[in-house]
Amino acid sequence: MSFSLPLHLRRRHLTAALLASAIFSTPAMAALDDAKAILQVLLNKGVISQQDYDKTLEEWNSKPLDSVPPVQFVQDALGVQAKDVQKAVDYTKKDEKNGSVKPGGFGWVSADGEKSANLIGLVHFDARSIDNGLTDSADKDSASGASNYEVRRARIGLNGSIAKDLDYEILTNLVGSSSNLIHRAYINYGYNKNAQFRVGRFKQPFSLEEMTSANATDFQERSYGNQLVASQRLGAMVFGEPKKGFTYALSSYQDGFNELSNTTNAGTLAVGRVTLNFAELGGFNNSVVHLGLASDKGRYEVTPATSTDTGSTTASTTQYTRATILSFRTEDRGMANAYRAQIAGDVTSSTFAGYGVQANNVASVKKDLQGIELALANGPFKFQTEYFDASYSASAQSCTFGTTTCYDSSLNVSTRTNYYEFIYNLTGESWANAYKSGAFTTVKPLANFSSGSGGGWGAWQLGLRYSTYSVTEPTWATARTNVTSSVSTGKATALTNSNFSRGENAEGGNTTTLGVNWILNPNSRVIFNYAVTKFDRPVTYISTTSLGSTSEEKVVSIRTQINF
Repeated sequence: MSFSLPLHLRRRHLTAALLASAIFSTPAMAALDDAKAILQVLLNKGVISQQDYDKTLEEWNSKPLDSVPPVQFVQDALGVQAKDVQKAVDYTKKDEKNGSVKPGGFGWVSADGEKSANLIGLVHFDARSIDNGLTDSADKDSASGASNYEVRRARIGLNGSIAKDLDYEILTNLVGSSSNLIHRAYINYGYNKNAQFRVGRFKQPFSLEEMTSANATDFQERSYGNQLVASQRLGAMVFGEPKKGFTYALSSYQDGFNELSNTTNAGTLAVGRVTLNFAELGGFNNSVVHLGLASDKGRYEVTPATSTDTGSTTASTTQYTRATILSFRTEDRGMANAYRAQIAGDVTSSTFAGYGVQANNVASVKKDLQGIELALANGPFKFQTEYFDASYSASAQSCTFGTTTCYDSSLNVSTRTNYYEFIYNLTGESWANAYKSGAFTTVKPLANFSSGSGGGWGAWQLGLRYSTYSVTEPTWATARTNVTSSVSTGKATALTNSNFSRGENAEGGNTTTLGVNWILNPNSRVIFNYAVTKFDRPVTYISTTSLGSTSEEKVVSIRTQINF
């Protein structure tokens, strides 16, 4: 049957086609097969007037329509081909999402489709048992050796776009010691995908482990080398992937949230990273051959403060301020300050005795960190390793409270770290599917876990990692200079010709970690780790109480996490 569209509707041909095809594509309308229904929709949408409605219905009612299928009716009535009807259906269905909640219920998109907001977040809840043979103590500084529960991460925020190719992300951190709740907040200009520009606070491009999200790391905690990495910092970055399998990033960043002094170029650092995936470049499927190089150099400032182990909170004469330049915590959140190097700062009087009293003068630190990364994967098997080489050169003005004569302190220390890990997806998932733009993302199970009939078991992984750190014994020196102290009141007292900078605990250590991961679905997983750390010489807690020393630490930990 052929039907000619009335003249008063032909002017609105396209709109009518879109609405009609969308309606007739639904089972309900196909069963109803009623021309009056489409006229009612066109009337409600303002496509036709009431007069159009009445005239058309009167004409259409005079035609026998019972034997005409709905799709055929649309084609004939509106003068379009079947393929055009299907295109209209697809377009209309896509457009229906605009201005509404997204299908997953975790975001919104504007009516024009260019503006969006997605609710994002994660929760990592840990439980751990620590065995190191040291004496139990109520000293607060021994807390890092306590068996405990911990909300390791709790973050919530938004990401999305405010225009085409103009993206944003704001993510808050609800746990931790930082007074600033902003974990990440940036604007990304993606007009040129090969050279995107990002400003704000974001993850600095260094290390394969760091660029892999905390939701997707192979083990519960990253390796020793990652403790040297800047992570989230304020800055500006240009980055891109000009060719599939080749990425680059160059960023200038500031170490802290705020400037510390008016020293020229204070807080200016630069980091760069390039990666190649030879498997992608060569067109080899189901494999990853990743090689990456990174460099992080520049200067930043830290404020020395009275340390937690310089004595009681009521020291009788002096308190020595120091700033930590390098430190390591054992993996799986074990002993803090398994090693640390500190530079001496100002010496305060007993008037200011106590924990955490800040010096008047900051310490300047020059940082030089280099890294190389390698990952080889084929099907469900992955080998990954990284090597880090870092050196720090620090200087500080050491003045005793009330003096006009000060000392210049200096400290130099270097460290090397590396790790080797093997991960096997027991349920057969391919690592190539989890690799994207120079890093690994969450492994997606071949069958998500479900307790119902026909449900899958999720993805299971077995991993082994050997991670080490070694520190070159730090060197320091002092030189007397004629410098006016920033505090000019009080009785002048001279420092002895010594430096209160120091290096503490083991200069070397290694950790072997066995891991079993259960990925229920891309948004949930459970991690079990057993880590054994051995030190090259006995270590003690950095505390006011003597708890003995140990050469080994064992940590059993489990994490339950969700992310969205």
